[in-house]
Amino acid sequence: MKIIAVVGMPGCGKSTVLDHMQSKGIPFFNMGDVVTKIEPERRGIKQISEDVEHKIRTELREKLGPAAIAIRTAEEVKNRFKNAKVVAIGGIHSPAEVNHFKKEFGSDFFIVCIDCSEKTRLGRLKKRSYRALDEKAFWHREEWEHSVGIDEVMKNADVHISNEGTQAELISQTDALLSKLKLA
Repeated sequence: MKIIAVVGMPGCGKSTVLDHMQSKGIPFFNMGDVVTKIEPERRGIKQISEDVEHKIRTELREKLGPAAIAIRTAEEVKNRFKNAKVVAIGGIHSPAEVNHFKKEFGSDFFIVCIDCSEKTRLGRLKKRSYRALDEKAFWHREEWEHSVGIDEVMKNADVHISNEGTQAELISQTDALLSKLKLA
């Protein structure tokens, strides 16, 4: 099973790429689901909030270390998609997570970084109909992303796709990548 991890800063176009991959028949797993859906269900938690998510994330990391979410994600991917040729994942933020995926999947683990300027991303995020961010929230999120090591993950990606253009151009670049990888 090949794993394509799509990384990038908020507003760069990750969701567009992952949605397009899904439309091509590539199953997708969002790492955030570990904290927002899977662990709460295991624990019998019905009401999810930022505090609950933080508590779950903290407890998992205390128990399993800094790659905790990747550990749980790898387990879920292996169980849910046993017969898949390729699976896309979103939500990698740290080098510890990358290291775990490389340990689990070896050379079948591939990182695609979607690059985009802060100006372009902020403009997109302000206009979003879901999870819109104002400028203050944008800079707060930027600071958090950088603090957990996403810069290193992005820098060391196997492929970089620039997304300063249109959605159609991003989809075209995604199709070219999938074709090059012989995945679509």
